[in-house]
Amino acid sequence: MALSIPELAKRLNVNESRARQLVQSGRIRGQRVGGRWIVDEADAVQYRPGKPAGRPLSERSAWQLMSCFWEDSPGRSLLAYFEPSPVEKHRLKQRINRLEESPDLLKLLAAWLANRAEKFEFSSSPDDIAELREDKRIHLSGVSHPRSRLLANSEVEAYVRRDELKDVVRDWFLVESIPRKRPNVILRAAEQVPDELPPLVVAADLAERPGVREQQAAREILRSVHAH
Repeated sequence: MALSIPELAKRLNVNESRARQLVQSGRIRGQRVGGRWIVDEADAVQYRPGKPAGRPLSERSAWQLMSCFWEDSPGRSLLAYFEPSPVEKHRLKQRINRLEESPDLLKLLAAWLANRAEKFEFSSSPDDIAELREDKRIHLSGVSHPRSRLLANSEVEAYVRRDELKDVVRDWFLVESIPRKRPNVILRAAEQVPDELPPLVVAADLAERPGVREQQAAREILRSVHAH
């Protein structure tokens, strides 16, 4: 059963503004359908009230943080768009220190990185999936990234630049997924997307999925990387 924001608010016994904030921050999984937020009842049931692990960072700050982590290449440079100012560098250092001290790194990252991109769920013809994966405008992540080792060949999870999203949707005849129907294409749109996604991006996407295999893959990626 799909819930609207007013229905979710009633279910949680909170006002509509609070219910919308929970969805927009990523604490409750939802999707935009026709300009409105829709939440699956199963996702609403999983929500547990309490203090969040951390306040979501802005899109820019989230990408700066994710770009700080690589397992073996400290010489990698950030895109000019993500290059931090002196003040941002200080904040980055503080966040990295907090991550190193966190007893639940995955939970903290999930909270901090909730605003890293806008998430869109689509249905596509299964026959197009293989070719869609080869489109140079998208950058595979999550279960579609080789790092996950999940070999999810029946779906596509990827990032796309915000100004190219509509063209990708049009060119591949992607249809907005309806509630309760599992999408086979997940696209996350951001202002800028590097050609090579930092490992933390892949881990963050995997961490959003409820499956045990996906959660384990996210933790393995986190263990393999370090800040530089």
